[in-house]
Amino acid sequence: MKLISLRTSILLAVFSAMPALAAVGTVSGPFAHGNLQIFLVHGNTQLGHRHYATLSEALEQGCVVVKETGDVQELSIENLSKEMTVFLNAGDIVKGGRQDRTVRDDLILPPLSGRVPLATFCVEHGRWTRRGEENAAAFSANTKALSSRKEKLAARYGLSQAEVWSGVAEQQSKLNENVSRLAGRSIDTRSPVSGSSLQLTLENKDLDAVKNHYLDKLSTILNGRTDVIGFVYAINGEINSAEVYNNKSLFRALWPKLLDAAITEAVTEYSTDPQFKPVQAEDVKAFFETALSGSVAERQVWRTTRVKTYTSPTTILFETLDLEADGAWIHKSFIEKGKESIVVPLDPDGLQYREHGVHPRAVPQD
Repeated sequence: MKLISLRTSILLAVFSAMPALAAVGTVSGPFAHGNLQIFLVHGNTQLGHRHYATLSEALEQGCVVVKETGDVQELSIENLSKEMTVFLNAGDIVKGGRQDRTVRDDLILPPLSGRVPLATFCVEHGRWTRRGEENAAAFSANTKALSSRKEKLAARYGLSQAEVWSGVAEQQSKLNENVSRLAGRSIDTRSPVSGSSLQLTLENKDLDAVKNHYLDKLSTILNGRTDVIGFVYAINGEINSAEVYNNKSLFRALWPKLLDAAITEAVTEYSTDPQFKPVQAEDVKAFFETALSGSVAERQVWRTTRVKTYTSPTTILFETLDLEADGAWIHKSFIEKGKESIVVPLDPDGLQYREHGVHPRAVPQD
């Protein structure tokens, strides 16, 4: 298996906020099944001394409470623990309430945080009442995450609820088609309980059966590898995204959900064309370098959390800083924008496109 050292001065910035630590990163792989390739990112970390519980763990243990506020795009969250720091991963889906939601930004939630505003987007169009026996005022679990590049870009970059809903509907349609094709029979992955719920679609048993073929090949790739801090994945021969963490334990705790999301996206984008060219490690290196070359904007999420966004013509990089750890980065999320088209007017009537909800910026195309 090929192991490539990423030693360029540009790429070192991915792993080193402190010159003496984590100066070199490597990638191994690819590990592949069907149309999905995974490369593992290896390296040292600076925040290994800090313990972060995931949102899934905190909800299971009753240490975190997530509640409705009456606002579709804002919930409240509170860490009740006296000792546990909780890390929310952007794209996490919380189940329940009046509508299932996805978390917009990474957030570091310290012990006894008090109520904190939580920016969200709805991933269940239409419902605003209790679903079954669930609590309409609060959220019960986090088992899934966004598993579509369109959804992730809409939620975190475009900040568009309409585009998130569009991404959910598009993913459900593609999953119906591809799960049916792979299972050899007609399948509707949408739930009869709530057809617009992304969470319930992602819980579909027929989808799980298809994903298990990928999991059989890929679920053990971390075994015996103690220095893994992240991964990169490619679908149909195109790099999609990468997630890298400055804490090995946090990455391993998130890994099952991250892998599940990558596999789900591979099923969503499944192609019957076997002719795509596999991604090489050198392509991964170039992807990281391009992302780090982007223009930088910075904003505060909350008093513990700050996010830098690096934007290039083809990539987006979100770098989350832990302000309770001297501003060291804890998570870097890389997204390849994919193929794009530019919306332009072709006649005078076309000048009104802004008024009809079409953004003149480049629009990702599948």
